[in-house]
Amino acid sequence: MRPMFVLFDEGGKLQVGRILSEADASAQVELDSGKRVKAKAAHLLLRFERPAANEFLNAARQIASTIELEMAWEFAPDDEFGFDELTEDYFSRDADAVHRAGMLVRLHEAPHYFRRAGKGRFKKASADVIQQALAALARKQAQNAQIRDWVAELQGGRCPEPIVQQLYRILFRPDKNAPEYKAVVEASRATQLAPLALLRQAGAIASAYQFHWNRFALEHFPKGTAPPNLAVPLINSELPLSSAVAYSIDDSTTTEIDDALSLSGLGSGEAVLGIHIAAPGLAILPGSPIDQSARSRLSTVYMPGHKVTMLSEEVVKAYTLEEGRDCPAVSVYLRINESDLKVLGHETKIERVHIKKNLRHDQLDAQLHPDWFSSADAPAAADPQIESLRPMLGFLHRFSLECKAQRERVRGRPELFNRPDYSFKLEGASDGTLRGDERVSIGLRARGSPLDLIVAEAMILANTTWGQWLASLGVPGIYRSQGSLSPGVKVRMGVKALPHAGIGVPSYAWSTSPLRRYTDLVNQWQIIAAARHGQAAALA
Repeated sequence: MRPMFVLFDEGGKLQVGRILSEADASAQVELDSGKRVKAKAAHLLLRFERPAANEFLNAARQIASTIELEMAWEFAPDDEFGFDELTEDYFSRDADAVHRAGMLVRLHEAPHYFRRAGKGRFKKASADVIQQALAALARKQAQNAQIRDWVAELQGGRCPEPIVQQLYRILFRPDKNAPEYKAVVEASRATQLAPLALLRQAGAIASAYQFHWNRFALEHFPKGTAPPNLAVPLINSELPLSSAVAYSIDDSTTTEIDDALSLSGLGSGEAVLGIHIAAPGLAILPGSPIDQSARSRLSTVYMPGHKVTMLSEEVVKAYTLEEGRDCPAVSVYLRINESDLKVLGHETKIERVHIKKNLRHDQLDAQLHPDWFSSADAPAAADPQIESLRPMLGFLHRFSLECKAQRERVRGRPELFNRPDYSFKLEGASDGTLRGDERVSIGLRARGSPLDLIVAEAMILANTTWGQWLASLGVPGIYRSQGSLSPGVKVRMGVKALPHAGIGVPSYAWSTSPLRRYTDLVNQWQIIAAARHGQAAALA
């Protein structure tokens, strides 16, 4: 008895095998590979005795390649039909099993002409659907040809421009259906090179600096590094002008000047130190578009020669403490006993402050010997304007040393500046344009220098004073705290005024950098509300 073979549909794939046994609902079929499967009776589409299974399917595929789809579509009935029906219309009623299988294979591989309506049954597509499908197929073929051309270029050591344009997305955030990505993957396989090595060899990476910068920007700023260009809000109410004359102390590269200092009453026995903080919180409203943008960024990001600001350049320019201007500020004034340097009281004001000069660390640190701050016999500063500030800076330096000593007593150990700190500059980028051929210059920065100490202690004092003041009024703030200096005890953020052991203060609320740190902007809203109304701001 000759073996009986069957063509059947298994999960949408045509299979051929020998029937081993058969029941009413299913059959046990042995594939050409030797694997045995159970096929439902409804899935058995065609039975035959010869040729053998593998030969039969190869012959059917040859027949399928001769069938013209357009003609088959014309022959097919408008209603649902079986492949046997179309075989008889296309070939003849006497068509053998191989021709019938050939028609089934052809119908299976042409879904743009015939959609499946069941096992071995089909319905032809409309003329419009076929036209759209053929156009899509043509686009697919053109894309595949383009991919082959790109692969050839990459193998030849040249990188096509479309791939250069998509370089960072291909490497770090790929769309795996994009032709550029597919071309790189195919060329990588063909050359046995990793994609990055392949693209570098093909000249896609002209600048290591630009490569790393764009990778960073894509990962952390996928919508672009520039903050949205929003209208700069103006302060609605007129602010009183303070009688204080203030000076900021920053590096030359600093454009977001958040803080400045003033000193009055020196020599009267009770000096008044003014710590003046830029006040974008007076105009940026919680929940506004600018606030939402700042909240999504949280802080300015710094790197050698470049930075990505939290606020737009227009907002920074409007509220930075620029010399020669009367700038909106939130100020805390501390009354200091000149003899024992104790703080006698404080007062917070919302006002305009005249910024006399923006002093620069990098220009003055090398010129001013430490003795200049404490001794009248020290050589005078070359700049007469700086020399005129010696009494003010000398007192502030003496006061800063006392503040530091008080904190160290609370800490239980001194703060040591024996670890080097570094400054980074990007040489060759003076016009602000990053080309990729710049060089990073690394230099030592003297931590704990007199000017550095003055600013640091003033900011710690302001953050501590405002933190304690908000807590006394019952106004929430965002605090940094640390329970002890024991190993493993980390600094935490919270809304309670808890001690910060690492700094040696009873509480510490970041408030002095609202132009470049979102936490400080939120705390500034609370300070403004407390100063005006004695209660918290309405935050979104």
